[in-house]
Amino acid sequence: MLEKFIRTVKRHNMFQKGDGIVVGVSGGPDSIALLHLFWRIREEYDLKLYAVHLNHQFRGEEADEDADYVRRFCENIGVKAFIFSKNVSLYSKEKGITFEEAGREIRYGLFDEVMKKMNANKIAVAQNMDDQAETVLMRLMRGTGLEGLSAIDYVRDEKIIRPILDIRRKEIEDYCNEYNLKPRIDKTNLEAVYTRNRIRLELIPYIEKYFNKNIKETLSRTTNIIREDKDFLNIAAKKAYHQVVIKNNSDIRINKKAFEEKHPAIQRRILREAINQSMGELKDVQHKHIEKLLDFIKYGSVGREIHLPKGIYAVLDYDAMMIKKGKRKIERDEFEYNINIGETLNIKEDKAFLKAVVIDRKDIKNISKGQDKKYFDFDKIKSHLIVRNRRNGDRFTPFGMKGSKKLKDFFIDEKISREERDKIPLVCDGEEIIWVIGHRMSENYKVEKETKNVLVIIYKKYS
Repeated sequence: MLEKFIRTVKRHNMFQKGDGIVVGVSGGPDSIALLHLFWRIREEYDLKLYAVHLNHQFRGEEADEDADYVRRFCENIGVKAFIFSKNVSLYSKEKGITFEEAGREIRYGLFDEVMKKMNANKIAVAQNMDDQAETVLMRLMRGTGLEGLSAIDYVRDEKIIRPILDIRRKEIEDYCNEYNLKPRIDKTNLEAVYTRNRIRLELIPYIEKYFNKNIKETLSRTTNIIREDKDFLNIAAKKAYHQVVIKNNSDIRINKKAFEEKHPAIQRRILREAINQSMGELKDVQHKHIEKLLDFIKYGSVGREIHLPKGIYAVLDYDAMMIKKGKRKIERDEFEYNINIGETLNIKEDKAFLKAVVIDRKDIKNISKGQDKKYFDFDKIKSHLIVRNRRNGDRFTPFGMKGSKKLKDFFIDEKISREERDKIPLVCDGEEIIWVIGHRMSENYKVEKETKNVLVIIYKKYS
C-alpha cells in the first residue's frame, strides 16, 4: 500500500521535500492509515507533520474516546496533535446548513488555522477509492454534469491533497491490521440511514455481486477520464471568458454577440465563472440557475432582471448582460452646472471637463474637428447655458430631424441602457437640449450659412 500511496503522491505532485503537512485525523481506519503512511516517509521527505482532530460533540463518550485515541496515537509516533471540540449540531442550526456541511466548514477552518500557526503548506485528508465511488453514484442519481462526475479531486486549491484516493477501503483495513494500529470504528457508518451509507452498504455490494465486481476501480478510472475532459473544457472556457467578459469591481459585463458564438458547454462555464467572480463563490448556484441565465441572455428583453443566490442579479442591456451584486439602482442624483463662456467647468459626476468659447464664423476653419467638440449657432441661444443629466419629460430634436421626440425614446433608439441614461450629460439652452453629449446635437442649433457667431463646446474625459 505504501507503493500506491507514493505513486499517487508523485503522479499528482502533492508535496515537496521539507513541506509541513496538516493531516485530518478522525481516528478511523482511513485517517489513521494516512497519518501512519506519512510517518513512515517523514525522514526520507523531511516532512513536518501535524494532526488535527475534531470532536463533533455528537456521539457522547464514543467521541471523547476517539479524541483520546488520536492523542495517544500521535504521542506514540511523535506527531504533534491539535485536538478540538466543537458543537457541530448547534453550528449547523445557527447557519441553517446540514450537520455534514457544518462539520466540513468547521474542520477546514481548523485545518487552515493550524496550517497558518505552524507555517505548514498542505492539508491532507483521507478520502479513498470507496469514497470516490460512493460520491459518483450519489451525484449521478441526483443529477449532475462533468463537474459533479469528476467527483473528488486529488489536489484542490493547490493545498488540499488526497494521497489515498487510489486505495480501496479493504486495503486500508488490512493495512491497519498488519501494523496493529487498532483504529476507532464509527458505528454510524454501519447504519443504512443516510444516502451515502445506503450506497456503501447496499447499492455497491449489489452492483459488485450482479454486475461488476470491480465497480469501485471502474468508477475511479471513469472519474479520472472525466476529470481530464473537464480540465480541458475549463482551460478553453477560461480563454473564452476573457474574450466575452469585462469586469468592473464586482460587476460583470458579458458581451451577448461574442457569448452566443460559443458552444453551450463553454457558455455554462463562462456563466459559472462570472457568478464566481461577482459573488466570490459558487455555493448554492445550481444547474437551474445557469440554465435560467442561458434562456435570459437569449430570449430576455432589455431592462429586465432575474435574481440569483446570495444577492446577485442579472440585467439585460442591448448588447450585453450584466451580473451585479446588491440591489439594482437605476436612478441617480441629479446634477446641474452653469456654463460660463471661456471658463473650464469640471463635471465631477462624469469625470470630465467642459469648456465653451465663441468664435467668428470665418475662424471655424482654424479649429480642428473631433468627437470631443461640437459647433452651434450662438445667436440662436435664447437663455443661459447649463449642463445637467436628464429630467422627466425631456424632449429633443435630434440633428437631421424636423420634429422633436422624447429623450427617453431617443435613448431607446440609440440602444442606451437604463443604467447609463442618467449618467449622460446634456448641454441645454435653458430648458431646451442642444447636445446629448457623446451622441447627437440638436437640429435647432446647427450652424448654417447665415450663422455669424459660432459656439464651440469642448468636452473631454479626464479618467
